[in-house]
Amino acid sequence: MKRTTIDFGIDLGTTNSSIAERSEGKLNVFKNNEDQESTPSAVYIDRNNHLIVGRLAKERVESDPDNAFQEFKRQMGSGFEYVFQRSGRRMKPEELFAEVLKTLLACVQQRTGHRPDAAVITVPAAFGLDQCNATKRAAELAGLRETALLTEPVAAALAYGFLNERDRVHWLVYDFGGEHLMPP
Repeated sequence: MKRTTIDFGIDLGTTNSSIAERSEGKLNVFKNNEDQESTPSAVYIDRNNHLIVGRLAKERVESDPDNAFQEFKRQMGSGFEYVFQRSGRRMKPEELFAEVLKTLLACVQQRTGHRPDAAVITVPAAFGLDQCNATKRAAELAGLRETALLTEPVAAALAYGFLNERDRVHWLVYDFGGEHLMPP
């Protein structure tokens, strides 16, 4: 059956990313192959030239910093290129995020048998046009046919609004961001 709505939401985060689906009024956050609801936004190319995304890549950022990268969201839309020294491979931030997105989409396919082709992706409220366009390019590179971008604070407010059954409630939405939740 062909979908007529976009039911998948992706938090493409600086430190971690996750994907969820709203189905029958309930929210399902998909777990990755390590049984975690979020995947570190990190990419590593190993000695065999295999591209690795997630926790293993994040662990290599300190031990092999010339071949592992994270926090590339900060460079979205800038034209900056990351160079993996071992292989010489060059990737723009949107190409790195495309790999993160492919990993998230593969987790959904593994659990449901269907790969999403449309999603809402959250972006920081401070993202400009170049950064939003780079995010859309990342989605296209990952194979998403349709992508709607929604700023993170708006997404949070909408989520609480949909989940709240009371009328006339005021919500304060504040985006702490992943890096603020990390231990010092």
